[in-house]
Amino acid sequence: MLIGAAALKEITKPMNRVLHGIERGMIHSQYVDIKIIQKYSGLNEQKTEYWLQKAHKLDLIRRWTGHFVGYELTINGYDALALNALYEKGKIRSIGMEKGTGKESVVYYVLDAQDRESLLKFHRVGYTSFQHVRKKRRYTSTKNHMSPLYASRLSAEAEYKWLKKAAEHKLPVPRTFAQNRHIIMMEDIKGYDLNLVSTIDDPEFVYEQVLDFIKRSWDAGFIHGDLSEFNIIINDDAEITVIDFPQAEKTNHPNADELLERDILNTTNYFKRKFKIHSDVKAIKERIMGGKEMYY
Repeated sequence: MLIGAAALKEITKPMNRVLHGIERGMIHSQYVDIKIIQKYSGLNEQKTEYWLQKAHKLDLIRRWTGHFVGYELTINGYDALALNALYEKGKIRSIGMEKGTGKESVVYYVLDAQDRESLLKFHRVGYTSFQHVRKKRRYTSTKNHMSPLYASRLSAEAEYKWLKKAAEHKLPVPRTFAQNRHIIMMEDIKGYDLNLVSTIDDPEFVYEQVLDFIKRSWDAGFIHGDLSEFNIIINDDAEITVIDFPQAEKTNHPNADELLERDILNTTNYFKRKFKIHSDVKAIKERIMGGKEMYY
């Protein structure tokens, strides 16, 4: 159950201001003192305490008692803030069932203001993977105070940026419609996850599309960075769409060579293992980096 969505009808303007106050305070510390929340929300102490209690009952915030009493947003509260913002902007009308869960995300069906079906991708840089993500990814590695909620927001912002760039270069990626905090609203691609497809009539055709995506991305100035059969969707016409971009990097990144090679290896190893297609990885890499015409 998406608790943050269920709580939307309970979120009044004063409660929203309190949640915003906690969010702003969490930029500087994990737990936010009530006086700081008052300052950011513009409410007096009595009203602030009232709405804090209401938000706590809805599991939108967590209360901490130590040398002072502090509050932090839960993932439900962060969901509620982002969803409320998308609703207020007229981007979404209603949220449906869960479509799927990944290592660092969960995806739900959603209807937009015109009742057209799209997807909401909630980035979930969770506590188990948080330290690894903080060290490895550019958008978190330089931050001193970093909560998993903020890391999730940066992850969504990074993916949204790369999806927009990929679309500008007419690469096969989902269209994006909006982004707020850790949520991206995007097109629902009809098809099947490549890793779940048992047979393909013309695997060479699909293989060529994947390598073409890698080359065109490099020519456009970026690398997917996590390309594999697990984030490629194939439709009934054997056309691919590539998803999941939070680990993408520019081609001038210090690890660009390594990231490119990994994407190529993931691709060639999969098609070799599954469809007995053999390739010269070194030659593919050299031609991509050298800007030469691709051959397969």
